[in-house]
Amino acid sequence: MLRRYLSVNRRYCPKSICLMCLAIIVVVGWNSGCEKDPASSYEPEVTNVKDNFHVTIKDVKNLDTVYVYYWPVEGSVGNTCSANIDQQASIQSGQASVVVKDNSSTRQTVYQTDLSQNGSFQTTLGTSGVWQITVSLVQFTGLIDFRAQRR
Repeated sequence: MLRRYLSVNRRYCPKSICLMCLAIIVVVGWNSGCEKDPASSYEPEVTNVKDNFHVTIKDVKNLDTVYVYYWPVEGSVGNTCSANIDQQASIQSGQASVVVKDNSSTRQTVYQTDLSQNGSFQTTLGTSGVWQITVSLVQFTGLIDFRAQRR
């Protein structure tokens, strides 16, 4: 039947074959069993307002991703400030880390740690403005609660 169609409609043959091939590729690709990136289906709970930042990551398994947040920090005398950090993590497997950088032209690191250490900490002094908070997870399973508040 296909041979008869092709012999009758020769001038449309290349276009028809291309369209059939494209349809097959789309259907096969759609159902190929490709896994969705787990990070794309997971959104942390985030509060990000001037001088207060809080992120909670919970109920995740084997998550590989990097979250980057821009946190507005109001300056004090001399346009420098620091922040109090409270972090609690229950890491069942994998690695979790956080890096906080200030608003200087070179984005100086004011706080950096793996999140296996729970407790309250302080950043070093940094330039006020919009700070960058980066949370990196590698094959992470567990819970993270991270809070930063300008001092």
